Amino acid sequence: MKLLTVMLLLLAPLLAAADPGDSVRIDGIVLDGHNKTRSRVIYREMTFSGGDLIPLDDLDFEVGRSYNNLMNTGLFASIEMAYDTAALAEGSTTIFVNIRETWYIYPVPVFELADRNFNVWWNEQGRSLDRVNIGGKLTHYNFTGRRDKLKVGYTTGYTRATEASYIFPYLNPAGTVGISADVDFSRRREQNYLTRDNQQLFYSDSTRFVYRRSAAALTLNYRRKIYVSHAVQLGWRYSRIADTIAQDLNPEFYGGGRSSQEYFRIGYDFRNDRRDVRNYPWRGMYLNVGISKDGLGIFGERDGLEVHADYRRFVPFGEHYSFNYGLAGKYSIIRTQQPFLENRAIGFGSNGITGYQFYVVDGLDMLIWRAGVRRELFRTKLDLGPLVFIDAFRYIPLRVLVSLQFNQGIANAPFRDTSNALNNILLTGIGASLDVVLYYDMVGGIQYNRNHLGEDGVYLNFNFSF
Repeated sequence: MKLLTVMLLLLAPLLAAADPGDSVRIDGIVLDGHNKTRSRVIYREMTFSGGDLIPLDDLDFEVGRSYNNLMNTGLFASIEMAYDTAALAEGSTTIFVNIRETWYIYPVPVFELADRNFNVWWNEQGRSLDRVNIGGKLTHYNFTGRRDKLKVGYTTGYTRATEASYIFPYLNPAGTVGISADVDFSRRREQNYLTRDNQQLFYSDSTRFVYRRSAAALTLNYRRKIYVSHAVQLGWRYSRIADTIAQDLNPEFYGGGRSSQEYFRIGYDFRNDRRDVRNYPWRGMYLNVGISKDGLGIFGERDGLEVHADYRRFVPFGEHYSFNYGLAGKYSIIRTQQPFLENRAIGFGSNGITGYQFYVVDGLDMLIWRAGVRRELFRTKLDLGPLVFIDAFRYIPLRVLVSLQFNQGIANAPFRDTSNALNNILLTGIGASLDVVLYYDMVGGIQYNRNHLGEDGVYLNFNFSF
């Protein structure tokens, strides 16, 4: 009897942890309001399934994570999730998901700026309409109801481009394998051929195209779990420049005075994306690590091997604050001089530094680190009522926030032009902004920035996933 008593005392904590009263079983998930989207697409993005046993204390957290996952797909204007609280006393519940689908077909007129950002176009290029692309794109974000995206487009103006792409994320019944394909062809009468004083220099010819590019890519994606994915891409690229650029202005544009370049490339990327809202995160983390090989020895015109990484973390504290920090970089394993367009570092894509909107820094290698804090002022939902006839856009979730950011970075350019003084030195920038978040992922703001050169100014910033 004493031995039995001792064993019961030792097992008491384990028995308590296994008490079914501390967990809840998901009896089922009831979906309502999805007319186009297949049910299995919705289930695939949720962190739990019917029949799962979830710790009761984690139920609200898992429901919240599933809500964010579904909204991050871009398929829905709004989602309401609830569960049967009366059944919790019996250790089970049913999840109810009320869905308002967004508008999926967008025949959108195109009005794009040819420059790296709005501020460069507005200040340096004098708001010239000659540096604008106009045209149209037809995008279907849910072509067969399986979250497959079909896009075709044509633009003219600064750049004449034709493009087509198709993304099918759920190739197999389990939804773990996806595939995408894209092709594009572009031509333009002006081309950036050199960087001097950390500014882009352009050559133009109104009578002919000075740059032509054709590209195609096929990507295979594997996502066994919700947040972690692997992608392998095989691509082909061909481009050609005017002889004036290749022979006179910059013989190292492709190298050796060549006027064309053709190569195959292969790349691999690992991604772990646990952000709550991808365009303006408040909580979670993001990690992308990859390697790419440009030039597979078939044409012998390109030889590059690069590793890259991007890590970001978002940590809420208090009721209205969130702290963020991150690190991004690239390293060229092949240390020979690379073609001009493949030697870009700071100032392109997402690799910008606060306060340096008007500069570019080329380099084989790059490292950027960032830190900041955001404070939410208020959030609400605007009801446009009869002013909007499309139900998906009638209600506009709105958030207004202020943020402070501190950025530093450096680009290593062993083959740099001596006029580019910002290469190989530490760059430091700070900024303060007022941000507006519409719907779930459309972000705009007004920023005050200052850099280590003592330059400052007020700028506009936009990040629309439309």
